[in-house]
Amino acid sequence: MPLPDDKSFSQLKKSEFHLWFKKAEKAVKEVEYIHAELTMPAVNELRYAGYHVSNYLEDTELLDELNRAVGHCKRAIYDAYEASILYNIKEFRAFKNDYGTVVISEVLADYSDLHYRVTNILEFLRSIDKETKDQHYAACKEHHQELKDIIIKLDSARDELNKKIRIERKKSFFAIAGIALAVLSAVIAFLAYLGCH
Repeated sequence: MPLPDDKSFSQLKKSEFHLWFKKAEKAVKEVEYIHAELTMPAVNELRYAGYHVSNYLEDTELLDELNRAVGHCKRAIYDAYEASILYNIKEFRAFKNDYGTVVISEVLADYSDLHYRVTNILEFLRSIDKETKDQHYAACKEHHQELKDIIIKLDSARDELNKKIRIERKKSFFAIAGIALAVLSAVIAFLAYLGCH
């Protein structure tokens, strides 16, 4: 195999593959921090990118291989952030489930807006054709950050919501205890009445 010349390396640098690879690697590391398994699709895309660069280095006439490599880097960015978004949407659903009996907006005044934003992010993901993921990596990154911020905000409200739940449980306990005491008093009074006659 002939070694690539300066022109070939210049072409490789011009393709900005190295920049896109670094951006993709940064996205993978960011998401890996959340959960390592989330990054597998993105890592596969980086593997494909390396494959195309290898093809180019074997035959430097194949300039399209560089475009493909950059495209895989962009898809790796998309895949990393998409995985993070899907993970955080599960977190959002868990939050909704955890506090389904509480009026969340009493603690988080903008909860309905947050819910609306999460729904829009999910719709964004559903609207993306898998063949055009490389064209939507930037929007996916923005949605990832927005959803990450929403989850942080929701998590910070958990203490207050848990307090509300405890207060409501105490109220329910005292209400049930009051009703039980009233029923018991009525039964005793009724039995006393029957005992007198």
